Amino acid sequence: MKKKQKLDDDSVDDDKHKHVVDSPPHEEEEEDKEVVEKRRYRSMAKVAIGYSINPTVENSTITDMVHIVCPTFTLDTSKLQNAILQLYQEGKEKIKNLLKDAQGKLTLSCEWMVLGDWKWTSEDIVGPILHQDFMVISVYFADENFKMRKWILSYHPHPPEDMKVKDVYLDSFKNVVKDYEIESKVSTLLVPNNLDLGLDGFIKWIEEVRGETHQINPNVFLIYCCSDMFRLMVDDMYKDVRISCLMDRVRILLGWESDGRLYPTHWTYTLNKLQTAVDMEAKDVFEDEKYDYYDYPSDEEWIRIRTFCKLTGCIYKVAKELFDGEYPTANVYFHLLVELRLMLNQEVKNGDGDYFLGKAKEILERFEKYWDEMFLVLATASVLDPRFKSKYLDFYCSKSSDQGSKAETVVDYVRSLYSCYAASDIRPLPECAVEPTPRCIFYMFEDELEEEEEKKPDGYGDFAFFQEYLKFGGCCSREFHESELDSYFKEPVLEWKKDFDALEWWRKESSKYPILSRVVRDILSIPISRGTSTRAYVADKRECPEFIVALEGKLLNAMMCGESWPATLIWPSRYFET
Repeated sequence: MKKKQKLDDDSVDDDKHKHVVDSPPHEEEEEDKEVVEKRRYRSMAKVAIGYSINPTVENSTITDMVHIVCPTFTLDTSKLQNAILQLYQEGKEKIKNLLKDAQGKLTLSCEWMVLGDWKWTSEDIVGPILHQDFMVISVYFADENFKMRKWILSYHPHPPEDMKVKDVYLDSFKNVVKDYEIESKVSTLLVPNNLDLGLDGFIKWIEEVRGETHQINPNVFLIYCCSDMFRLMVDDMYKDVRISCLMDRVRILLGWESDGRLYPTHWTYTLNKLQTAVDMEAKDVFEDEKYDYYDYPSDEEWIRIRTFCKLTGCIYKVAKELFDGEYPTANVYFHLLVELRLMLNQEVKNGDGDYFLGKAKEILERFEKYWDEMFLVLATASVLDPRFKSKYLDFYCSKSSDQGSKAETVVDYVRSLYSCYAASDIRPLPECAVEPTPRCIFYMFEDELEEEEEKKPDGYGDFAFFQEYLKFGGCCSREFHESELDSYFKEPVLEWKKDFDALEWWRKESSKYPILSRVVRDILSIPISRGTSTRAYVADKRECPEFIVALEGKLLNAMMCGESWPATLIWPSRYFET
């Protein structure tokens, strides 16, 4: 039997050898070449996606890189584009399964991106300009390690101009939700602050698709972008400074040359320049005879400029703490917006002159509308900050005659939210590996990792109400049935520390608060603004990368989505495959 088995094995080996011998050598070589070529193009596709390299250009950085190891290589851009599309499809399926299978909550944001026509010209762009504006849908969430994530799920050219704006946003949200099958996961929509998008229809559609009765209301938060709100408040005042070429005359008066970049879009830049003019005017610098030939602003125009600087200065005090900080999670907004509300009310109370009072009331009215709409979600996030819990909310409401009953409403909402999570079997979002290549993953809502900046001055010393709160010792004590939430409320608040990472604290305490920490992760990960750092001070339509305007729709979508996805999760192999 053993001999027969040996013969059988030999015969199998002979068949294998026979198959190899019978195959023409050139076919095997051709097959090897195809495999090597496919790997090369996959590697180049990863580089193109990760470093935003235009894949339609033959003489590009990719060609230079490949020529270092293979001088005779000729780039076929069509094969490179196909490799990018294939990588995108592979990555999309993994992202789709990750979001669909996990039961953590997600926020979707919608943003309108445009070609910056004040910056780019046709000579700057390689290839034809096929598109000039784009609709971008992104998803935000905190992963199992309590780290903020932002991934782009859709980046497409804007629909035809004859389509209504509200239909554009509605269709964009619905298409992404259906495409990624995340109907049951979406808890929040982050949208521009200045448009009536009619998204009640989307919320109703979500409820119908889910086909279930929710215990909490609202079951889908509609979040209006905070940086949009600030910009609109500034615009309410700036429109009076723009008239009669006043800005141009001030620019000439100061000898201030526009740099062609910040001047048109960043309102902080305008504030800085106008404040310089106000300071010079107060010191009678313009009384010098060398200014006699300038078109000097009138007394009425100086009132406009001073009004803009004073009220915009109030907004900037709060904005720089929100948007230039290290941890722009939802819990940092409530107490800082309280300061802005009080500052604006103080300006209305103490303001002098009809024009100043009119403008102060105008922007306060816009703020109050935002405050009323956003109060519940902002206050809820504040309560889930262990530095505050319900103490700050109680303190604020006790000092505000028109806000007294809101504290109990917020705490009741937190309790209903906790009960809903406790009664469900919600699994956490899976852990996301850390990607060493900065361009392939988002941290704290930014497209790129930035070098750690020098320690910024602490503006909290100027916030009178917050300083009063720090001295506040009283805190409501109630007897509750012991639960994670009750235990959390009963324990003392943490000592105030400005540079505090709330998500990191909850990660460390998640074993102590397994249910409540899930609630916190979903609430604190809600983005209250679409931009941080300098992006928070630009117009509502941010500029797109210039190279994508020359790309076909499917290709640019693959490039921009793939760039935002974590490479170690989606394409775990190294960049250059062998």
